[in-house]
Amino acid sequence: MNKPAQIASNIAINALRFTLALVFAFSGLVKAVDPMGTVYKLTDYAEAFGWSVAPALLVLGAWGLIALEYVMGIALFFGLYRRFYLWLMIAFLAVMTPFTLVLALTNPISDCGCFGDALLLTHWQTFGKNLALLVMAIVVLLCHKRVCRIVPERTQWLVFVFAGLSIFLFMLHNLRHLPVWDFRSYAVGTNIVEGMIVPEDASQDEYEYLFVMEKDGEQRTFTFDDYPDSTWHLVRRENRLVSKGYVPPITDFSLSTLEGEDVTWDVLERPGYTFFLVARNLKRTNEGLLDVINDLHDYAKVSDNAFYMLTSSNAKAVDEWSEHTGASYPCLNADETLLKTMIRSNAGLIVLKDATIVGKWSAADLPRDEQLEISIERNDALVITPREMLMKRMAAGVCMFLPLLLLIML
Repeated sequence: MNKPAQIASNIAINALRFTLALVFAFSGLVKAVDPMGTVYKLTDYAEAFGWSVAPALLVLGAWGLIALEYVMGIALFFGLYRRFYLWLMIAFLAVMTPFTLVLALTNPISDCGCFGDALLLTHWQTFGKNLALLVMAIVVLLCHKRVCRIVPERTQWLVFVFAGLSIFLFMLHNLRHLPVWDFRSYAVGTNIVEGMIVPEDASQDEYEYLFVMEKDGEQRTFTFDDYPDSTWHLVRRENRLVSKGYVPPITDFSLSTLEGEDVTWDVLERPGYTFFLVARNLKRTNEGLLDVINDLHDYAKVSDNAFYMLTSSNAKAVDEWSEHTGASYPCLNADETLLKTMIRSNAGLIVLKDATIVGKWSAADLPRDEQLEISIERNDALVITPREMLMKRMAAGVCMFLPLLLLIML
């Protein structure tokens, strides 16, 4: 092979290598932003296929999957242990590619969750992606000697250790303090009412009408265009979805009293601030937070703002909670999946202003006494500003990637 051709070949192999690395690192990173989301997705898989899996194993599996994808991506990006990680990547894809084909054929759940909530793919798109990645990984393995190192061999263990440690610490941070990036439909800044609106000119679902006909013991399916003569008789009609219409970002927001009365719009149309204490499972809610919760309720009451506890627990559990804690705030029922989507923490606080989410806090970050003394209009602790959100994301990015950048520069 002449030199220009060899250079072009080396560039092509390393381009494939960097593509593989970035896809795997991105997949692991966006899952690490919301580790509980991956746990819920694995739970959906287990339920869809009828598998009985202990919750602890689902958590370990989710965290292990996230760390594996991220470390494989970083290792390939830096050219660490090239053959080992390429073989590991091929083994991983050799399992996931047939699995996603089964998902595409059976469609047991709505989306695969391969990129968390950051990028939603259909099952067929996921299968195509995995098949392409598998072919790319095999090509790079066959030419692994052309994969250039970015750091010297004697210091490659530093990158490996930092990648594994940083992704676990990042997951722990997001688990304790809520995701740094919230890709779900109830992120800060979202207006729930606007998110539920379907525009007048929105596209509608389009269906094709099918007719199953029978003649002389033979059954065939016809459409309007090829409808047969009267010698065939109708067995049944079927509708097949041709194209999906517009679906608003929020379709599941619904609140009701313990007696079953729908109060969704009464709550959303209330002017001013509304406090949602989200405690989807009261039996698992930390009782050490009672004083903080009561302070929040008192603060909302004094400042003439609404305060509701949202839960998916039954009326008996709510009564036991009220008797045990002396809670006097109203309690509303909501679907457990909705509450998990709104906020990952149990308990957690969401503050709305005119139906717009202006703040979300995990159980570890609930505003304390000293933060509630100022008027709500001046209290930065109860309204998360865009600048504050940006600073949190920049801090996370610096912690995750600056040391890796320094290793490259050194």
